[in-house]
Amino acid sequence: MAYHVYVSNSGSNFLSHFLMDEDTGALEPQPNIELEDSPGAVATRPDGTQMFVALRSAQKLASYAVERGEGTLVKLAETSLEEGPPYLFLDNTGAFLLSSYYGSGQVGVHRVAADGALSAQPLQMLSTAVRAHSIQTDRANRFAFVPHTNPANAIFQFRFDEQTGRLTPNDPPKIQPATPEGPRHFAFHPTRDLLYSINEDGSTASAHHFDPEAGTLSSFQVISTLPEGFDREDNTTAEIKIAPDGQFLYGSNRGHDSLALFAIGDDGRLTAKGHYPTEATPRFFELDPSGRFVYSVGQGSGRLASYRIDAASGALTPLEQREVGDSPLWITFVKQV
Repeated sequence: MAYHVYVSNSGSNFLSHFLMDEDTGALEPQPNIELEDSPGAVATRPDGTQMFVALRSAQKLASYAVERGEGTLVKLAETSLEEGPPYLFLDNTGAFLLSSYYGSGQVGVHRVAADGALSAQPLQMLSTAVRAHSIQTDRANRFAFVPHTNPANAIFQFRFDEQTGRLTPNDPPKIQPATPEGPRHFAFHPTRDLLYSINEDGSTASAHHFDPEAGTLSSFQVISTLPEGFDREDNTTAEIKIAPDGQFLYGSNRGHDSLALFAIGDDGRLTAKGHYPTEATPRFFELDPSGRFVYSVGQGSGRLASYRIDAASGALTPLEQREVGDSPLWITFVKQV
């Protein structure tokens, strides 16, 4: 069994492409996938047949068919934007592509046809606040959340209608940390009503209870992602991921250049368990679909580092490094068939 692994390089006009051995985590380089502009955020259909890419500097969204044997991409459609989004998310139905807009402080929704065609205009554009950074719906596809780094320093809360794709501000429309943490990205716990955010400006992670009926969050813990003694002024955080079994959480530190490991307790609280060196400026990392390996790209190094996860402790063991493009940003897995 193998997976195609795609690395989006925001400083190069191609996706780096590898084949991953599911048993060993080893990566076999494949020819780069050339694009007409530099890629940013990526979203894929769960069945791996289509990929959606933000061509951020060109201010476009593009969709591609994935040839899952060779892993090549065939362009299906594109649409122009007023601003390139830093984050894309395909809702559970696959009919709507959600996006966030950092500079203008907005969130948008595009319709996606079964053949991958994107609506020429967004179905909806809603103003939130400057530095809207990411967007995802919950497991039930009923609510959406949008973290904003400083100065907005908030997570906006929306109701989501999966029949129409419409977002409606929830009540309350946002929550804010008591201190200027600057929420950036987030992850839902795979089985429990918990949401964890990584906070760019505070170099912290926050734990939230998620009310699945009201669609609202309440914070109950903020914990540093840095080891004792490291000056948080020299660091910002970037990405957050939870192991598929829900026992461990990982966050990336840019400055300390590490992946922080936390255990998730029975009460949902996080306990720091260690830090693992990685590539310079780890803007993005991802766990493979089995949850046995971590892949981390360095925005400052142009390399990808891989690690094996110890199932009992969550600890990381380095495996290998691979060259990718300039300023790598996103990692995507698609099963080879």
